Amino acid sequence: MCYNLQATSFPEFSLKLLTTGRSEVIGSSVSSTPEGLLSGKMLRRVKGLICQGPKLDPGCFLQARAWLSAAANQGAQIPEERLRTIFRTHESNPANHSEQHEGQHYSIPLQEVKVVFPHGLPRRFQAQMKTFNEACLMVRRPALELLGYLKSTNFAHPAVRYIIYGEKGTGKTMTLCHAVHYCAKQDWLVLHIPDAHLWVKNRTELLPSSYHNERFDQPLEASTWLKNFKVSNERFLKEIKTQRTYVWSKRESTEMGSPLGEVVEQGVTRVKNASDAVGVVLKELKTQCPLGSFRLLVAVDGVNALWGRSTLRKKDKSAISPEELTLVHNLRKMVMNDWNGGAIVTTLSQTGSLFKPRSAYLPHELLGKEGFDTLDPFVPIQVPNYSQREFESCYQYYLDRKWLQHEKVGTEEGREELLFLSNSNPWQLERISASL
Repeated sequence: MCYNLQATSFPEFSLKLLTTGRSEVIGSSVSSTPEGLLSGKMLRRVKGLICQGPKLDPGCFLQARAWLSAAANQGAQIPEERLRTIFRTHESNPANHSEQHEGQHYSIPLQEVKVVFPHGLPRRFQAQMKTFNEACLMVRRPALELLGYLKSTNFAHPAVRYIIYGEKGTGKTMTLCHAVHYCAKQDWLVLHIPDAHLWVKNRTELLPSSYHNERFDQPLEASTWLKNFKVSNERFLKEIKTQRTYVWSKRESTEMGSPLGEVVEQGVTRVKNASDAVGVVLKELKTQCPLGSFRLLVAVDGVNALWGRSTLRKKDKSAISPEELTLVHNLRKMVMNDWNGGAIVTTLSQTGSLFKPRSAYLPHELLGKEGFDTLDPFVPIQVPNYSQREFESCYQYYLDRKWLQHEKVGTEEGREELLFLSNSNPWQLERISASL
């Protein structure tokens, strides 16, 4: 309520009244003349109007002032704070990752990437590594959950099977890679199958198996896998000795007690024997792991391919089932939990899944009845889209790496548009950001 005191002619003492608010000023200044009585009545009316105004709590001014001050300070810090958003962590050892690192990126030295991941990283991530000249993985909640299980593994019990699943592009393969990195740092022997779907798609190098007449070998696929397996586990291949003698031809054989690396070399140098060499390696590892000399991680990306349908054909144009492939037959044995001393971590993939609806992502949808019954029991781990915290971390990481070049992408409107277009899906966000 506002009063225009200058428009009203009050005696001089009225200013004292309004400024001091003291009633005794009135008594000392008003005379007993008629004019004085009239002026006294007017002053009492003004005083009454002033007293009838809204009563304000003095504390509210302090609260309002504090709120404005805080808002001003916060407003001044928002851009600076956003630039300083903690999207990185200096903790590069997955064994030390915890909830406090959730949503942060950790860096893997490029030399270490060559050893731990000679294969297995998604192609777009590899391209991103070359662009950024670094390999950074985000610490996400599904990975933390999986690492917690692996840390508490009872190696005296049968190997526990974990199935990572989720909708397309949510980061299932990267979660698997996080687990692979953890086990490699913990000195586990890692048996990593980067994409099982490649084993059941069109390939021209099919050969009849020399070990089993009803199976088919894939020598090029097997030889490539053995080369990468050797890079990741060279130390173990020198220490582990074969428990049997293996005859490859009339002139070549691997004697009992030989380093397992000789079997790998046989498959690399004699490509024709590569599929059988893979079978021998898997058999020896599965047999010797329970002895306790090493810990074994079986990591399979796209495990549903082992029970799906293939596009491979025989000479008579009839379809080849996955079970008829030597590589698939031996890998199926490795995901059985009839051994101990390690763990089995797998993912379900829609990317290479043949003859399945695009919307399918649940275990029973992608595995089918046979695959589900074979892997049951298992521990399911769902990988969702980015949380709000994870999206903000990824967004800030792309800004920091100068990956987002559009003039408006750094604004709040640009950020909200990225969030809307990608729906917080990691694959969609990376794909959209690549064009900006």
